[in-house]
Amino acid sequence: MGKPVQHKKEKVENRLLDGKRLLGLSARSTRKLPSGVQTFSQVRLNYDVYVDKTLHIYNMVSNYKVAFLSRPRRFGKSLTCSTLESLFTNEKKLFKGLAIEKTNWKWKEYPVIRLDTSAKNFTNENGLNNLKTLISKQLNICAKKYGVKLGKGDISDNFFDLIIELHSKKGEVVVVIDEYDCPLLDTLYFPKNHEAIRKELQGFYKVLKSCDQYLKFVFITGVTKFSQVSLFSGMNQPEDISMHPDFCALCGITQEELEKNFDVEIKEGFKYLELKTKEEYLSKLKNYYNGYHFSRDSVSVYNPTSIIKHFISPFAFKPFWSETGTPSFLVDYVKKQPDGLLNLKKQRISAESFAKYDKDTLALIPLLYQAGYLTISSYDKENVLYTLDYPNGEIKSSFAKFLASYFGNSTNTDSDNYGVELTDALKTGNVKSFMEALKVYLQRVDYSLISKIKEYYFEFAVANILNMLGVRCNVEVHSALGSVDAVVEFGDYVYIMEFKKDKSVASALKQIEEKGYAMAYKGLNKHKTRKIIKVGVKFCSKKKNVVDWKSV
Repeated sequence: MGKPVQHKKEKVENRLLDGKRLLGLSARSTRKLPSGVQTFSQVRLNYDVYVDKTLHIYNMVSNYKVAFLSRPRRFGKSLTCSTLESLFTNEKKLFKGLAIEKTNWKWKEYPVIRLDTSAKNFTNENGLNNLKTLISKQLNICAKKYGVKLGKGDISDNFFDLIIELHSKKGEVVVVIDEYDCPLLDTLYFPKNHEAIRKELQGFYKVLKSCDQYLKFVFITGVTKFSQVSLFSGMNQPEDISMHPDFCALCGITQEELEKNFDVEIKEGFKYLELKTKEEYLSKLKNYYNGYHFSRDSVSVYNPTSIIKHFISPFAFKPFWSETGTPSFLVDYVKKQPDGLLNLKKQRISAESFAKYDKDTLALIPLLYQAGYLTISSYDKENVLYTLDYPNGEIKSSFAKFLASYFGNSTNTDSDNYGVELTDALKTGNVKSFMEALKVYLQRVDYSLISKIKEYYFEFAVANILNMLGVRCNVEVHSALGSVDAVVEFGDYVYIMEFKKDKSVASALKQIEEKGYAMAYKGLNKHKTRKIIKVGVKFCSKKKNVVDWKSV
């Protein structure tokens, strides 16, 4: 068969792409993507792509009066709030061509009070005053917009007065509160500020109950759940849609949405990366950026920040999400309880555990889920338990770097140098070079932080180092006869690793053979394109490092 006919437009696109690459210019098209944009009107008016979430929003406002949504940071919560504001202020032109146009939504203008409690420092001595000032300014901005004058009372009084006045002037009121929990999360380990802020907010939110008859719709977002905080005890409890299967894709981008909305970037990406097919590129994107599940048996989604930055970069596979910063409440947790992170494996928790939120009972696993480092990987219907795991390669790498910054003493330059040695060794099947580089790396770990870790420490350390480098490493991989300590898949090699603390290398290799750990990987290697290497490693508890190893 001859070569397929190439259309003139496609030829021109390919020449432009090749020319940009030769000149060192961006390989992206001229499409403008909304990276970091949180205002719905700006996305619709100034950018070329909007992932349509208006049907989800229509279903939410049609079924609930007060709704709460928990999602990790940089996941689209603020854009959802902005979309609701535009919807209820009747900016109909912005919704032209979107899914909500095909519904029976009644276009009408409602007064909207929109608040965001994330833009202040609440940990210093002025924490409570900073909260009051922040909310007061936003209430006054809203009041001025609608021609309402507020008195000099406290924020609860002004909130009440604003709702009443807006209702008398415009009718039913909509309230949208973004990042409601930021003042509480920031002050978890500042007990005086935390309790004062909690009491202030509890009184503030009581207003919503007393004004229920004047309200059309209330939407509240945050990172954490609220059921343990008693923050909303004075109001009608919001309907928590965070784990509702109908709204698991309200924030984030599904695979279908990705391929539909970013078809231009996908086409450019696999050509720029010189991959053979579009499917190969999509597979790489899915493994590195997809995988968030917010409900049992739910569709998985991409973090919008990461995937859009990937397209703009252009097409670099980097942990863009972690570059936006680590949540301060997670940093504070690590400072208080560092050893807890070192025992992290696949965890099973109940539905109630997701809602635990109190400075005295704050649990690590739900915290990591809420922060975006873990996601739902499976659900046990019989025992009503959720299993949590890393969602994708980006988060594995991001979390590993976060841990390394707290448990290691090496500089970024040192880490990069050792990282190159480690990955080069794995890529070429050079186990000796890998183990020597690993030993040097392990010498830089701060052991004062891990004195409580025993059996699990070494496999954790190896997995964390490799995940930080973007290498696929799974620990405690189960087989029919047991579980192998670590499986590393990189390039043309699969490394089956068994670690022994203060025991011989021979016993480690014997276990690999007797348990048949390599059999599963031989079955997936029909074309013999990957070589399986079995590695036995002896770890000395006194020296806290590798003292012997052997590969076959």
